[in-house]
Amino acid sequence: MRFNQFLGNILASALEKQSSGDKYDVMLNSLLREKRLGKRDRIWVSDRFFFYLRHKLFFDEVSKNTGSLAKNIAMVFEDEPDGILAEKIETLQKNGTYDKLFNESFPDFLANKIRSLYGKETFRWFNSKAKTILRTNLAAISRDELSERLENEGFANSPTPLSPAGIILEPSNKSLKNIELFEKGSFEFQDESSQLASLLVNKNTKTLLEPCAGGGGKSLSISSFFKNVEITASDTRTHLFKEIKERATRAGANIKTAAFDEIETQFDTVFIDSPCSGSGVIRRNPGDRWSINEKMLKELDSLQSELIRKFAAKVKKGGELIYITCSFLECENENIVNDFLNENRSFSLIPARDRLLENLGDGELLSEITEGDFLKIEPMHERDLMFGAVMKRTD
Repeated sequence: MRFNQFLGNILASALEKQSSGDKYDVMLNSLLREKRLGKRDRIWVSDRFFFYLRHKLFFDEVSKNTGSLAKNIAMVFEDEPDGILAEKIETLQKNGTYDKLFNESFPDFLANKIRSLYGKETFRWFNSKAKTILRTNLAAISRDELSERLENEGFANSPTPLSPAGIILEPSNKSLKNIELFEKGSFEFQDESSQLASLLVNKNTKTLLEPCAGGGGKSLSISSFFKNVEITASDTRTHLFKEIKERATRAGANIKTAAFDEIETQFDTVFIDSPCSGSGVIRRNPGDRWSINEKMLKELDSLQSELIRKFAAKVKKGGELIYITCSFLECENENIVNDFLNENRSFSLIPARDRLLENLGDGELLSEITEGDFLKIEPMHERDLMFGAVMKRTD
């Protein structure tokens, strides 16, 4: 293999910076801007850096006592190992540790969870690269028209199986953020799972609070699907309100923002997109697997329990509380909801399947995304993993 030493040195710099404490994508983007690389070279470095994060245990093992980590990553990525690396790989295969190090390259805690919940065969899915998914702004354009116009712009695409607004893009080196369709608010970047979570909202809702709104993605999605809902977005990070307002303006959506202490009324629906481990989106953020541990989950458990109790008080009598996470871990999902329901007899579960059937009108594929009373999206499809529960206040 002909190794590009210049780009290899930049990859090596990124590998050295991975323990800086910054999020991996933020750190890498900062480094690539600093080096002023062209698009093709940025892709070269990025692809190999994230490939390393997906198979870290393997590369750390075969690169012990050598200074060739970046080159080893490049050789395996291009399936052209040299003689020394090929011999190391053969040794790992013979002693039975190759799969654990390469395919099951996760912290033990997370690897054990994946095996017990989904089986060994799903590790390849967890390590695969997720495609880009768009959500059509149905208030501005139909999905069919958007799909056709994207094709004309050179972006091959197909519809998502379940969400009526979703579009799956085929890989492309072109940027979507530079085209007129994006600038005019015809679409947003949003996985099908997040779109489906938005469809847990009761179509008769008039007022809705999203207290953990972040940059406003779910609020925008709900606004697009349910045009008559008055949405209030809130978050402890009030500096994000500027981003919410800019995105809402681009989409033509009417979304109000309010700090927690400004929220005095109750709402038909409170939609909690809870802070979580992000275990359900590690295909998109492969480095996050290395930060998920039991200590983190205990801290999140406390926060998630506090949020669901606090904002349940903002639900009107007869209204609904929706709790979602982008996690597949029961400690962040079923356990939080069941503990809350055991303490709050005035709330009861509404089956997620029933609500999705009301809003989608087709139940053919709902078994793929529901389990029991919950929205529970599992691996092996082109969707992030997500959990959702709908609870009705009865008094």
